[in-house]
This record gives sequence, structure tokens and C-alpha cells, in this order.
Amino acid sequence: MTPRPTQGGAPVRARTRGPVELTLEVAFGLIFVSLFAWFIGVMIELAGHYVLWKEEGALAHSQRIVAQDMGYIAAAPRSLLIDDTEGFAHRLNGWAAWPYERLGVLAWYGRTHAPGQEPAAPASQRKASAPQQLGLGLQSATRSIGKTASYWAVVSMHVAQDVLLRLSVALFALPAFALACIVGIVDGLVRRDLRRWQGGRESSFVYHHAKRYTAWALTGGFGLYLTWPFGGFNPAYMVLVFTVLVAATLSTTVGSFKKYV
Repeated sequence: MTPRPTQGGAPVRARTRGPVELTLEVAFGLIFVSLFAWFIGVMIELAGHYVLWKEEGALAHSQRIVAQDMGYIAAAPRSLLIDDTEGFAHRLNGWAAWPYERLGVLAWYGRTHAPGQEPAAPASQRKASAPQQLGLGLQSATRSIGKTASYWAVVSMHVAQDVLLRLSVALFALPAFALACIVGIVDGLVRRDLRRWQGGRESSFVYHHAKRYTAWALTGGFGLYLTWPFGGFNPAYMVLVFTVLVAATLSTTVGSFKKYV
């Protein structure tokens, strides 16, 4: 690593990150991406409830997406890392629902959507006095707000379940990405060795751009997949496309690395 001079003239080496710091960065980055995907997913369900799937509703739509992702996972019952992928996915659903159960969100939803929680009839409100009408109006508004809030709280639970299911798909696909990285590195080293012995040209432009695209291929695909709001998207095709991209970009990165270190 080339030392960088300071104003006093003394060279100072750039600070390197150790394995603990890198692990913490990856862990906190994964948590941030998951929370961001959950928030964006809830916002998309909120917009779709009034625009895209009015007849179905956000709750039924989010439940359908979770069931569909469970079906995709059930189609691949084993992984190199997880013996029972479907059982693991069911446990993730339980973990996502656990805080909502502990906080009483599901019970709150059941109370606010019970048949007896309908607002009072307009005829009885007309017979009541002004203070009673004000009280009935406040009760009706409170019930309406509680009903809407509990509805969206349950929708957010299903979105959280879907985000965890899609993260589990990323976990199941790790061996495929590891294999793609190995293939890309080996192919790139062979191409670099041929370029060195044949007197090929150096190209820092190609190297730096391929390096950036490699990181995007490793992370961008799953970032988009986590927030994808529509059904009918089989993750197997996404894994296939992005493993090929990872292998190609990594091969280009290693192959265009400088010939002499």
C-alpha cells in the first residue's frame, strides 16, 4: 500500500479494516438493508392498496406474496447450507410474527375488526343530544383510526415475513455465488497470465469499472428482489442471472488487474 504524505512531510499509511470491523460492517449493512426493504415494502403496499390492487386489498396481497414465496422455497426442499428449507422458512415466519404477537397487534386487529365493532346507526345518532352526538362521533373516529392502524400493522407483519423469506433465498443461494466467484477468479487469472506473457495492454479504466459492477452484481440484485412488490417472480431465475453476472464481472476484474505487482 502506498503511503500518503501529510503536511508535515511524514508518510502516513491508510488505515486498514480488520476482520472484526468488516464483519460488523457487513452485519449492520445487512440489518439496514433489511429494514429499508421492509419500510419500502410497506410504502408500496400502502400505495398499491389505493392504486394497483384496490379490489384485492393490501392485506390479501401481502398474504398472497408470502404464500407464493413459500411455494418457491418448497420447490427446493434442500440446500447445501440448510437441510430443510421449508421448515426453516416456517420458523422465519414465526420469528417475524413473534413481536407482533407479544405486543398484542394481532389481538388488537381481531378486536377492531370484530362484527360488534361497527359504528352506531345514524338514526340513533339523530335522536341523541348534541353532547352525546359529539361523544358518538369521537368514538366512531377512534374506532375508524384504530381499525385502519391495526390493518396496516398486520400488513407490515406480512411484509416483514416476506423480507425474511427472501433473505433466506439469498442464504440458500450463497453456494451458487461462491462457485461463481471461484469460476470468475480462475478464469480471470488465466486471462491475466495470457495477457502478461503476450504483452497485452494495461487498462485501469476496465479494471475499476468491472470492480464496481462486481459489487453491484453481488448486492444490487438482492436489494431489488427484497423490495419487489409483484408476484410471479421466481427467485431461481434471478439467482441464475446474477451468478452469471458475478462470474463475468469478477473474471474481467481479475483479468484486467495490473500484470506486475
